[in-house]
Amino acid sequence: MKSKHVIRTCVVLLALSMGLSTFVLAQPGTKHEAQLGVVNFPISCNEQAQQKFETGLAQLHHMMYEQARPHFEAAAEADPSCAMAHWGIAMTSFQPLWHPTSPEGLERGNAAVAKARELSAPTEREKGYIEAVEAFFTDPEPPRVSPARDHEARVKAWLEAQQEVHESHPEDVDAAAFYALAEVCYAMTQFSPDEERDFTRERRAGSLIEKYLEDYPEHPGLYHYLLHAYDSSKLAHKAEDVAREYDKLAPDAVHARHMPSHIFVRLGLWEETAEWDESAADAARRAMEDDFQATAHYVHSLDYMMYAYLQMDEKEKARATLERVQEVEELWSVSFAAYNTAAPQARYYLEQQMWEDAARLEPGKPDVLNWEDFPAAEAIFYYARGLGAARSGDLEQAEIERDEIRKRVERLRAADDTYWAYMTEALGKAVEAWILYERGETENALSLMSDAADLEDSMDKHPTTPGEVLPVRELYADLLLKEERFDEAREAFEASLERTPNRRNALAGLEMAQSEN
Repeated sequence: MKSKHVIRTCVVLLALSMGLSTFVLAQPGTKHEAQLGVVNFPISCNEQAQQKFETGLAQLHHMMYEQARPHFEAAAEADPSCAMAHWGIAMTSFQPLWHPTSPEGLERGNAAVAKARELSAPTEREKGYIEAVEAFFTDPEPPRVSPARDHEARVKAWLEAQQEVHESHPEDVDAAAFYALAEVCYAMTQFSPDEERDFTRERRAGSLIEKYLEDYPEHPGLYHYLLHAYDSSKLAHKAEDVAREYDKLAPDAVHARHMPSHIFVRLGLWEETAEWDESAADAARRAMEDDFQATAHYVHSLDYMMYAYLQMDEKEKARATLERVQEVEELWSVSFAAYNTAAPQARYYLEQQMWEDAARLEPGKPDVLNWEDFPAAEAIFYYARGLGAARSGDLEQAEIERDEIRKRVERLRAADDTYWAYMTEALGKAVEAWILYERGETENALSLMSDAADLEDSMDKHPTTPGEVLPVRELYADLLLKEERFDEAREAFEASLERTPNRRNALAGLEMAQSEN
């Protein structure tokens, strides 16, 4: 394969010879300061709008929505007849992999789609893109009663429309990239404990991206979406090489510095996870001065850092990371930011088996969110408190915390949030199992903990998190080890490590179980 420098040069020369407006974001000597990768997306707009549009598109592929939108708006201002500029604004108004779209996002997206329609794009390709984003913003029929099911229906409609764009324009790398992303996003809406996940959609998306990577070795969407497609312990090995290159492709994209750790954490590569997220967190903190969305990227990286430092037994660095989380003064109010703020605080105490400290963890801190809006994140505080209380002998407190978790499960069920309802239910069952164990009801405790582990393991981890706060399968193995059921404990530790490789406590438990055979 040609070197990236040669390929980049060839792409530029070819485009110039064809009279296209090519936007090469990482070339020194150009007036573009940001290094974000290479996109080439010709549209029926003037040169200035083309340039602004492609800057926005590169940011969009990095899921830096708030950074992307001003560039699309600038494209619309530079060329008032540019329909695709309004397509871009619509595309920044929903975050399909993260959470259901806010009412404000739906309103802005619908307005942008209407404007794009009014301007009537002159090419079939552009019309196809506009119709695809319109499919997302068209209210489902019949209407869905919950945000989660509404989001599922919208993503499915977008997926089907985006597939049509790809199949109509197979030469279009961006059409392929957005179709692959839509496959991954729809897969995220299909978590269910009643169906075994075979990662069909993720494999399809990854295979599609791989077909384009050789010809488009610096396309930001291909890099980014491949990492999401293979963000599982079964597939992560397929993306390790790409993960190690992403930061070189786009050193100025905050999210690009973080994304490789989605693969590293799946492979149990703790030093790489910590190193990349230190860089990502520092970049996010700098970006926070101008970009409120970066506050969420900041805590997202801190959670991954905490996970990695605890696996490396880097106590001082873990403590410093805890302080950084607890000192957060403002935060974008989205679900993944809430999770990544609660989780590292719980991890710090649970991973180090500091049970009494875990029992004293203060819920809803730092006070930068309306925590009641995020029951799955709230439940993490009570999981740490309940497990800590049960394992330090305070069963009365443990029962109180268990009941708090159950309340959050009911709220998640009422919102029809299937994934987080079941994952949170598993946490409540784990606390209840340990209460039973401390009361001497060993067989009931083991049975309930096994059920909880099966429930948690029935669904893969969400891209929000580097991994479960404290895997229930590992807790089940701990109970078996305490009961000197060494063969069963070994099997449980091995199963836990298959899902979450190279975890320090699981490796230590496995060694103990094996030594007693």
